[in-house]
Amino acid sequence: MKKLPSFFSLKQIIMIKILATLCLQLPIIIASAQVPGNHPAKTSIEKNESYEVIGDERLKEMEERMITINENKSSIEGYRLQLFSSSGPNSFDQANEVQTEFLTIYNEVPAYVVHKKPAFKVRVGDFRTRLEAERFFIELKESFPDAFIVKDDVELPPLRLNEIEKQD
Repeated sequence: MKKLPSFFSLKQIIMIKILATLCLQLPIIIASAQVPGNHPAKTSIEKNESYEVIGDERLKEMEERMITINENKSSIEGYRLQLFSSSGPNSFDQANEVQTEFLTIYNEVPAYVVHKKPAFKVRVGDFRTRLEAERFFIELKESFPDAFIVKDDVELPPLRLNEIEKQD
């Protein structure tokens, strides 16, 4: 079995795997497109078909790890507002005070004390888009004038099954 050189990055390995899979499917698509009356746009490959890619075992291990990571992921890329950041000796206590102050005003918006060495930060909200974060920022800036928007991993919104069932 041929081994890939170790200087490939994770992104390059994934691209190689995708290209290998496409190369295996290409002859099927081309062959079915050459059948008279068969339009390429109508050609489909069965979902249950599987292809074996012969390659480095590390590719399979990496794919399994990525699947596990994605299954356990309970957050998505989004935005929060950062209200506080400090790395002083009392920074943890100060961060908790800011969080408590925020929650007394906005008790329905989640607030998080985050420790990213060496600082403790207070970040609020779970906004999927920057526009949502900006709307809340306008409301928040009177009480917290030093707040600003940051990109962060945010919690997935809860499923509202009751609302979906009512729509049906």
